[in-house]
Amino acid sequence: MSVFSDLLKHYIHEKNVKVMSLAHYCNLERSTVYKFINGKREPMSAELVEQIAHFIKLTPLETYQLKEAWKMARMGENDYYIRKSIEHFLSDFPNKSTTSLHSITPPPTQIWSILFLPVRTVFC
Repeated sequence: MSVFSDLLKHYIHEKNVKVMSLAHYCNLERSTVYKFINGKREPMSAELVEQIAHFIKLTPLETYQLKEAWKMARMGENDYYIRKSIEHFLSDFPNKSTTSLHSITPPPTQIWSILFLPVRTVFC
């Protein structure tokens, strides 16, 4: 079982959805939908996941959760969380165009000490 199949099973049960009706709406075989529910197969595309969510009448939050669970099932939990952490890091990375010049310029005393560092002479 996967997070996706567990969540799909939960939503189908919670919303009292008939699997045959869902399969017909998505133009799938009933057995294919059962494979999704039992974790033996994942939907082939994000569009199909959205179609399933639309038929089940999921809220936007529930649809997002189902799509994220599908991504996790497709790439594996470990890779999913690595990608999410990188995505989070990049979205929080400071935008250089909004950084003030004052925050990247050292105080005057540090500038002078940097400019007048002793120079080593190296002979070859």
